[in-house]
Amino acid sequence: MVAPPDYMGLPVLVRVFGSQRLGGDLVDEVVAVAGSWGKHLLSWRVSDGTVPTDLERVLLRRGGVVDVHLIVMALPIADGLPDFGVPPDVVVQEVTDEATLRDAYVVSGDAFGGERVTDERIDDDLEELRTGLPEGPVGRVVAYVDGRPAGTAGWTLAGRVCRLWGGATHTGLRGRGAYRAVLAERLRMARAAGATLGLSLGRVETSAPILHRLGFTRYGEEREVLLDVSRG
Repeated sequence: MVAPPDYMGLPVLVRVFGSQRLGGDLVDEVVAVAGSWGKHLLSWRVSDGTVPTDLERVLLRRGGVVDVHLIVMALPIADGLPDFGVPPDVVVQEVTDEATLRDAYVVSGDAFGGERVTDERIDDDLEELRTGLPEGPVGRVVAYVDGRPAGTAGWTLAGRVCRLWGGATHTGLRGRGAYRAVLAERLRMARAAGATLGLSLGRVETSAPILHRLGFTRYGEEREVLLDVSRG
């Protein structure tokens, strides 16, 4: 269980790794811990292989709703990158300072909502970009169309796998190639750092079809079940 900082506007994130408990018992325990933190909204990541096997059924019976469908997708990049067809008027920059980070926030805030930009968040994110995470280096990019922040996304290098995350396009600039641009630049940077595989979770209704057209292969599906225990 992870309770993200309040400025991110996210629920408690719950991940289960082969628990031997019954689904109902596990949900009871997690809800109790979240309550002790003063939290009532929980996002559970599940798949057809989740153990305990009854967990998703328990969550749905208790009022949980499937909020997001995600497709697990990957692209080998050891031998090079495909042509992503990035339009020439899209400019991509690596996020290295407060100015470019704030531009990235403009995009993610428009796409996802609920985010607050604070000095604490700026300091935390810039420090993470400088030092990386325990699993490896971290990078973030922002794309501009007509000088306006249009797309943003990040990547983390874990061994030789580039984990792609946080892809977002400004709603007023969709269809201009910003998503493809930040995807291409992240994979280029990660490949230069030693990555041989790009790994992404694509939303069924948005990014997954784009990733498929660009050569990514589907390997599975995950779902995020949102449970609001304040209604109980």
